Amino acid sequence: MKTKTHRAKLWLTVAGMICVAGALRAWPAWAQSNEPTEYQVKAAFLFNFTKFVEWPDAAFADGHAPIVLGILGDDPFGTDLTQLVSGQSVRGRGIVIRKYRFADDLRQCHVLFISRSEHTHVASILVSIQGASVLTVSDAEGFADAGGMMQFVLDQSRVRFVVNRDASTRVHLQISSKLLALAQVISGVDGRDR
Repeated sequence: MKTKTHRAKLWLTVAGMICVAGALRAWPAWAQSNEPTEYQVKAAFLFNFTKFVEWPDAAFADGHAPIVLGILGDDPFGTDLTQLVSGQSVRGRGIVIRKYRFADDLRQCHVLFISRSEHTHVASILVSIQGASVLTVSDAEGFADAGGMMQFVLDQSRVRFVVNRDASTRVHLQISSKLLALAQVISGVDGRDR
């Protein structure tokens, strides 16, 4: 007999694959013939995050302003993320990708992927965008515990993610319950209230 925990983990695995599969349908045909790489899966998740997060109206210059997906530091996606979002829109908004350096104004992003290359600057980066409705995402170890909003983790070679719900709530981002159901949800800094 399977336990509730086992069934819940199985459901999360299936639901996660459905979420990624939905994004991969938009993937270029040449990429569908092979098993996606770790960063192709992460790119698919980043794209899907834009569908399951709502920003306050004040986060956009106007009703037609695009969703800005920023990459800070080394770009691990190559052209994959650009190809994935090319021509896509979410709630009537196009998606643009911009690359940033540590000294740039990061408050103009809606989603900010902070590369592992910036792990020593995470605290300063989070302070620099404090109060702005920027969804922060990274695969740097300890990112969610440090106050980042979403952290990619590998679990038996599968990409999963942790959500720091307090961090997103503080800046008025609404994360869909469908997305939260796929994540490990923590609260506060240092992962309190897991």
